[in-house]
Amino acid sequence: MSIKRFIPYKVVLSWRKLKPFRRRLTKKNLQKKDIIPILHIHLVDHCNLNCRGCDNFSPLAPKVFAELATVENDLKRISGLSGGGRVGEIQLLGGEPLLHQNVVDFLALARKHFPQTPVKLISNGILLPRQKDDFWASCRLNDIEIIVTKYPVNINHESLKQLAESKHVKFSFYGSTGDVLKSMQCMPLDLSGKQNVKDSFLRCSAANRCIVLDNGKIYTCTTIPYIKYFNLSFGKNIKVAEQDYLDIYKVGSFDEILSFLCTPPPFCRYCNQKGMIWNIDFEVSKKNMEEWTGKK
Repeated sequence: MSIKRFIPYKVVLSWRKLKPFRRRLTKKNLQKKDIIPILHIHLVDHCNLNCRGCDNFSPLAPKVFAELATVENDLKRISGLSGGGRVGEIQLLGGEPLLHQNVVDFLALARKHFPQTPVKLISNGILLPRQKDDFWASCRLNDIEIIVTKYPVNINHESLKQLAESKHVKFSFYGSTGDVLKSMQCMPLDLSGKQNVKDSFLRCSAANRCIVLDNGKIYTCTTIPYIKYFNLSFGKNIKVAEQDYLDIYKVGSFDEILSFLCTPPPFCRYCNQKGMIWNIDFEVSKKNMEEWTGKK
């Protein structure tokens, strides 16, 4: 059992506030890595929980389901470029991934193209008790770990763990403690785009770490590919330039991808990392713009 589970949650929250300063001082995000630490793949963009200020913009997203053929082509391409490795772990998520009726097929696809890479399904757990035998069989066959985020909603989290264990499927809770004290945070969007690009990139928790693969394109964070839902909902025009992503079908090597990921994209000018608002009480989104801008 990890010692992190015994660390008081208030200590964890306080430590999180210091991380952006540490990243900025070490310039960690600018250092080219040998691998993609975490590769995110959305199975759906929408959610059944819709958290306030979700950094995937899921409360604002329509029902969008990933296509099997598209994801398979993308995984095959990344696997080919990386030699079937050089990815620390693959996370299948959303939105809420269990909303996809073909979730079982995506588990098999990830394992097919990355036979040695840890594959994890990130869920809020609400739909887990409804999963049929083929889901659990696929998790076992493809060595999938289910990771549930503990939100303060009416759900028996311990029963979810017991369910997975009864199915002989790997299971864990997301985060550093066992407490059901999920808090939110807001990285305020700067609609004027006047933030310092390099500074925002250096402070970012996702940059050069949690990488998004979406419809043949690589992004350094979740904000860039899904900002379209914010724009549509609030009539804004935060632009995504060609320099903000990399087309995986136009690169010649995996190293080209790794070099891109440690380079600040121009989109960072919209991210007010210095104005991060921490420890916001969990609540369901009211779909107000200030949830993402921090301003009323």
